[in-house]
Amino acid sequence: MQYSPPIPHNRHRPRARAAAALLVVSALAVLVPVGCDPVLPPAAQSKPFEGQSLTLHCPDAAFADAVAPMVAAWAARTGATVRVERAPAAPDADLAIIPTGALGEWADGGHLAPVPAKLRTGEQFQWAGLLPVYGERLSTWGGQVVAVPLTGDGFVLVYDRDRFADPAARAEYQKRHNRALAAPATWDELADVAAVFADLDKRPSLPPLPADPDKLFDLFARVAAAHDRRALNDVELAARVARDPDALAFQYSVVSGKPRPQAHGFRRAAEWLDRARRASAPGTGDPAAALAAPNGAVLGLLSLDQLARLPKATGAVAARFAVAPVPGARAYFDPDRGAPVTSDQLNYVPYFSGGRLGVVRAKCAHQEAAFDLLADLGGPARGAELIGTPGLGAGPVRGSHLKSERLLLWLGYGFDGPRSQQLLAALEQYAGPTVKNPTLGPRGPDRAAVVAAVGAPLLDLAAGKVAPAAALQRAETDWAARDAQLPAAQLLRWRQRGAGLN
Repeated sequence: MQYSPPIPHNRHRPRARAAAALLVVSALAVLVPVGCDPVLPPAAQSKPFEGQSLTLHCPDAAFADAVAPMVAAWAARTGATVRVERAPAAPDADLAIIPTGALGEWADGGHLAPVPAKLRTGEQFQWAGLLPVYGERLSTWGGQVVAVPLTGDGFVLVYDRDRFADPAARAEYQKRHNRALAAPATWDELADVAAVFADLDKRPSLPPLPADPDKLFDLFARVAAAHDRRALNDVELAARVARDPDALAFQYSVVSGKPRPQAHGFRRAAEWLDRARRASAPGTGDPAAALAAPNGAVLGLLSLDQLARLPKATGAVAARFAVAPVPGARAYFDPDRGAPVTSDQLNYVPYFSGGRLGVVRAKCAHQEAAFDLLADLGGPARGAELIGTPGLGAGPVRGSHLKSERLLLWLGYGFDGPRSQQLLAALEQYAGPTVKNPTLGPRGPDRAAVVAAVGAPLLDLAAGKVAPAAALQRAETDWAARDAQLPAAQLLRWRQRGAGLN
């Protein structure tokens, strides 16, 4: 909390001040009758949640450490007592901070209290300022708003601009692809650039591919998103949904509930993954460390928490590192033609799978206090503090986080002014506020099983053990077998709600 310093005294007018004070005292002496009670100071402001106790669970220890002082300040102001547990939510939790992908597991059985209307319409949280995907889809389950968005996620492309300026690399890239070497705008261009540097240097040009099936699935889905559909605005989406209810489907159909690993976007993503693994460093490792190492990676996709780990000398990231947006595609599937089409315009469709939500259990005895705390943590002021803390990997969740006048929020990543502007522009494209048909990560109660079914064959593909088509066939078989164990009606309900539908 910030306190305003007292107004400084004017040391040049002491006599005038003393004379004025004497006049005021004399006037009060005349106005106040003898025998009347003295004027009392106003009563202290009441604390709205005095005596109420809450237990907040947050399994992300770093994030819990960041919000703990904010929670303490809120508790002191409101009179409540809050215990912050740095662990997954236990039965005694009143409220929790969870990953966005965990919402279905929490919400499907009716275990969450709906977000009060006054939080969504009031000035404290300013719900209307949220990016639409958070305010309208990622916070909902089964037609109800049951979560308070706190932070988003974010990815950017980082590349070594010194290497990109190398005459030999520029000549070779021009020779192979008949275009100038530049920061790749599409996934295909990224694979092309990586291949050129790997061939010239006789060593990997990309960081290791993720060894965690969850993170590899995430990368795979990001590549697939831009190839799966054309980015649509409000009017285009309304027309598309009227003809095709699956317009918002991604990993699975919201009409049949069946998985879609053989869809065009996923086939292209598997082929890209096969190309990328040929230029990727073997084993495991942090992409930021791979970029910073001598003779290391030339470019790589980094999440915001990884971006914060780029080494800094005297507080600044080395000048050779530049930032660009997450790539898109120039070929995507057109459902009206039943085939992919190519466009001169870059097609970028966001994929949202990270970020954090605040939720309140239905059994919480002090729901008003719990939601007031979440509104404080995710509101414009506290939310900006979290966004501006690089180690948390907190991405934009409000349109205001992407405004040029809020550049200060992103300076903590250690880039100079021009590169900080690049970072802000890259995150604006990442969030895609004008794209009304973004893709979402799995959010159903069976999220872990879905990722395991797809992640295992992807790991084999990334290791070069299987071809792209075989990996997708195995993913479809394993996924369908797992889904067959669940009631069809329940599965379809999960798929529709996971896509943000009723």
